[in-house]
Amino acid sequence: MKATTLRILVALPAEFDDESYRRWGFSLGYSLRAGFRHLYMLDGPELEFELEPMWILSGDDGRRKVGSLTFIDGAVGGSGFLERAARELHLVAARSLDHLDHQDCHSACYRCLKSYQNQRIHEFLSWPDIIPDLEELMAAPPEPLRADQVPVDDPGAWLEAYARGVGSPLELKFLELFERHGLKLHKQVPLSVSEGSPPISIADFVLEAKKVAIYIDGAAFHVGKRLRRDRAIREQLRSGPAGWKIVEYRARDLGRGQALVGS
Repeated sequence: MKATTLRILVALPAEFDDESYRRWGFSLGYSLRAGFRHLYMLDGPELEFELEPMWILSGDDGRRKVGSLTFIDGAVGGSGFLERAARELHLVAARSLDHLDHQDCHSACYRCLKSYQNQRIHEFLSWPDIIPDLEELMAAPPEPLRADQVPVDDPGAWLEAYARGVGSPLELKFLELFERHGLKLHKQVPLSVSEGSPPISIADFVLEAKKVAIYIDGAAFHVGKRLRRDRAIREQLRSGPAGWKIVEYRARDLGRGQALVGS
């Protein structure tokens, strides 16, 4: 049948295997689907989501992994919400984050991401894994570009960050600062309130010996409800049996150099 589709093509970290891709892709896709539904006041059948299989793309810079989050509107010539969403993806992401802001859920539940229709992939749904992605999407509106302006499949700094095992170019700058001053850290670490309990957050860096978790926060999105949510989650980690010490940095802290590492 004919349909209108919105495909979000994503360059993936080189170490992604099929399970990593499915966990990330299904979690982000169904989170965005909830954002679509809230922003444009849609019923369930009006919008479907498919995670396309991961594939390998060859180019001048070698081979890299690519995936696609595909959203489907079966009513061709209908309300046109997918065309709007291509221009308003930052608003969709903001609604997704609002939808995920709820109590007593540490991975996924029928209130946020699970449904009867997607029960075959319930094991892959985990909203803490994709909060940074939603925050990045929310930080600025999409920028329309002509096909001849930039190679749209070359995410540059992001691929470099992925190759180093971190989640963003800003995190890579902090990693390089830490390494210059001899500080060795674990990267992208799931944190739990207590041993054996589900993770409730992904720390950007962890100094395991001293139970220090470091978060790199982007100023553009770390405000309002998201700031309050993060504070609540991090307070749970501080006060829980695991006893994490939480350290938070922003881009302006890079200027502190060695003094930051020493602190």
